[in-house]
Amino acid sequence: MSSQPPTFVRPGEKDMDQALADAAAQEASGDPDGALRVYLELVQRDDRAHEAKYRAGTALMRRGDLDEAVTLLRQVSFACPDHVPARANLGNALLLLERIEPARDAFLAVLERAPDNRNALYGLATVLMRLGRPDEAAPFALRLKELLPGSAAVLTLDADAQAALNRVAPAIAQYRQALRIDPAYGPALTGLAETLFRQNRLDDAEDYARKAAHIQPESASLQALLGRILLARDDLSGALAAFDAAQTREPENPDHAVQLSSCYRRAGDLIGALRQARYAWELDPTGKAAANALGTALAAAGAAQRARTVLMCQGQRDKVPDGFWEEVEALIVHLDTQARTAAAKRDAQERAAETEPAADLDGAHGVAALPDADPDEREATDAEAIEANANEAGATTARRKSPAPDADEPETLPLFPDDP
Repeated sequence: MSSQPPTFVRPGEKDMDQALADAAAQEASGDPDGALRVYLELVQRDDRAHEAKYRAGTALMRRGDLDEAVTLLRQVSFACPDHVPARANLGNALLLLERIEPARDAFLAVLERAPDNRNALYGLATVLMRLGRPDEAAPFALRLKELLPGSAAVLTLDADAQAALNRVAPAIAQYRQALRIDPAYGPALTGLAETLFRQNRLDDAEDYARKAAHIQPESASLQALLGRILLARDDLSGALAAFDAAQTREPENPDHAVQLSSCYRRAGDLIGALRQARYAWELDPTGKAAANALGTALAAAGAAQRARTVLMCQGQRDKVPDGFWEEVEALIVHLDTQARTAAAKRDAQERAAETEPAADLDGAHGVAALPDADPDEREATDAEAIEANANEAGATTARRKSPAPDADEPETLPLFPDDP
C-alpha cells in the first residue's frame, strides 16, 4: 500500500541498479525465489546494498521466513532511518511473529515520518486491538478508512474497533458494508457473527459463523465460536461437535477443553466432563476457568468434598493435596462401572421383555429374573438406585425452594470470581 521506495544504492553502481531491475522483473513475472537469490547475492557482494537488503527482507517475509526477514529489515532501518517501506515491513514481520510491542514501535516510527502510510496505519490499529486498546486503535482505523473507503479489510478493522467499544449499530453496518464489497471476506463474517451473538441474535449469528467456517475450515477459533452459539441455542450435540472440531485443530488450547467439559456435563456425561476439565487444568495450571470446570464437574458427580478441595486451591493446580488425582481417577472408574452396570441391566430388561409370557386371564405377568445375577449385587445396585433417587429428590426440593436466578446469571456460579 506504500509508495515506491527510493533506491538506496551508492552512486555509480550501474551494475547494481541493473541487477535490482532484473530481479524485480523476475519477481513480477512469477519467480520470487529466483529474485530472492539475486537479492541475497547482491547483499553478500556488498553489505551496504541496502535496497537489495530491503527487497530480500521483504521477499523472505512473504514466503514466511520471518526471523531472517526481521534481521535484514532491521539492518536497513538502522542504516537508513528514513527508509519508510523497510520500517513498515519490519513492523509487519514482527506482528506476524506475535512480537507485539516491537511491532508497535516500528509502526509508530513509520507514522512519525509518513502520517498517512497505509501499511503502518493498518498495522498499528491491528496491534492496538490485540493489546486490548480499541479506544486507541479507533482513530488510526478511522483515518485509514478515510484513505481507503472501498476496502473490505479496512472497513472490517474499523468495525472491530467499534464493536469492541460496544458501538454495536455502527459495527454491524460496517461489517455488512464490507461484505457487500467482498461477500467471502472471512474476518467480516467472523466479526459480524461475534457481534450478533453478543446481541443474542442467534439465528443470524449461526448463519454467518457457518459461512466463515466454510471459508476457513481449519480455523479452531471459528469452530469454537460456532460451538458457543449452538450451546446458547441448547443444541448440545451440535456444540459438542463444534468444540471437538476446535480441539482437534488446536489440541493444546485449554478453552476448548473447558467448553467441552461444560457440554458433556450438561449432556449428562460426567465422565467426559471430568476428563476434559482435568485436561484443561493440565494445560493451564493457573487457570481459574479450568479449575472451575473441574470443580463444577466434581460437584455434579456428587463429589462435594473433592469440589471443595479444588476451591481451596484458588485455581493453582500445584496446590492440590497428595492423592487428589488418584481419587479423581477412582471416581471416573466408579462412574464408568456404574454406567456399564446400568447399561447391562437395561439390556437384560429388554431381553426379558421380549421373552415375557403373555398375561394370564387375571392380568398377572410373569417376572423374569436377570440372568446369572448375584442376589447381593442386585441388592447393592438397588440400594444405590434408592440413594441416587433420594439425592435427586433432595436436589429437586432444594431447587424448588431456591429463588429464581437473574436472567443474566451464568448457568453455574463460578467457583473463582474474577479479580476486581
